[in-house]
This record gives sequence, structure tokens and C-alpha cells, in this order.
Amino acid sequence: CMEKKTFLDKLFHVITIAGTAILMNLLFLVSCLPVVTIGQAWCGLVGAIRYNIRGDKWFEGFKAGFCHRFLRGTIAWCVMLPVNVYMLLDLQYAYVGGYIVPMIAAAIMFCLTAMLTTALLILNVYVPTKISLWVKNAANMVFKSPLMLLAAAVANWLPVLLFLLFPLGFFYAIMIFIAAYFSMSALCATFALKEPLMLYLLEARANGTLLVEEGKIKEAMDKDEEE
Repeated sequence: CMEKKTFLDKLFHVITIAGTAILMNLLFLVSCLPVVTIGQAWCGLVGAIRYNIRGDKWFEGFKAGFCHRFLRGTIAWCVMLPVNVYMLLDLQYAYVGGYIVPMIAAAIMFCLTAMLTTALLILNVYVPTKISLWVKNAANMVFKSPLMLLAAAVANWLPVLLFLLFPLGFFYAIMIFIAAYFSMSALCATFALKEPLMLYLLEARANGTLLVEEGKIKEAMDKDEEE
């Protein structure tokens, strides 16, 4: 029979999890410093979370997610970043001016662009296909899995939303963002988006459009499919 865990064992386990989350979060923030690498840094963070859940080395997961198809992911982020920023500034302008209808319209448009950005990045890493199918799948994901994708997208952009709309709230929460916020949001995104990702992966393998990939990411996808 299994030995019953003592209070100290449970406490050490919690501390270990918290410490790992903090280290992941700090590595993510450092990787975001060039700005153009923020998209790939988020993919690396999701990779780190997924590896850690399996008991593998989380740093290897971060490195694999960050480096995998780096150029294409970076270009996608650089294209979508100005679009998202424009929508955010439009939302801020409507909010400050008290324009209700424009504010609702800006919020809807921002949600759509943020969701598309998230879909492009995560599909680029975990369901490698040719560019045309990649973009098509990302657009489909926005409409087929809107609630899960919206939750992941808004969680990613929440610090920026707070900074623009409620700056005082942002400064109150800044230590949470620095400590472990993005690790927790990546954890939630990993569980929330697992089902649609596996669906696209199975479809791509069935119709032969999945590109041949080597290394840890391929192994990770295989493990996800088995689960």
C-alpha cells in the first residue's frame, strides 16, 4: 500500500509547484523583452507547462515550444501585434470617452483578433501544417471553440487591458503578473485548448497534411494523443 503523505511532504510539494511556476513565469518575461518574441515566448510557456505535467523537464518543453517553427510564429506575432494594439487603443479611447456602442464594437473586434492570434501561435507549434491550412485552421478554431479560445486570449492580454483601462488595478496586481500569473494562464490554456488541438492534429494526420516533425514536440503530440 502507498505510504500516507505527511503534512511536510504536502507542503514541500506545494512549494515545489509554486517555485516551478515562478521560474517559468520569469523565463517567459525575460524571453518577452525583445517584444517581437512575445508570441513564441507564450508558446514556450505552454510547452513548459505540458512537459511539467507529464513529469518531463519543463525547461526542455519551454525551449522546444519557443524554438519550434520560430520564424513563422514570429512573423505571425509581428503581423497580429499592431492589429491587437490598434484594437486596444480604440477600446481605450471609447472607454475614456464613455462611448458605449463604439466601446462594445471595439471590445468585440479586439476579442476576435486576440483569439485569432492565440490560435495561430498554438497551432503553429502543436499542429504543424503548411501555411494555408495553418491560417484556415486558426480561423476555424475561432468559430468552433470560441469560449475556450476567448478565455485563453483574454487571460493573455489581461495585464495590458488593466494597464490601459484600470491603471490603478494594474499596479496593485503587478507583483502577481511578475510572480506567476502567466504560468497559471498558460496552465489553464493547456487544459482548455487540448481537445480542439487534438482534433486538428488527428484531422491533419488522417488527411496527410501534417508535416513530418522531429524531436520533443512530435513526442509531446504523440503523448497527448495517447492520453
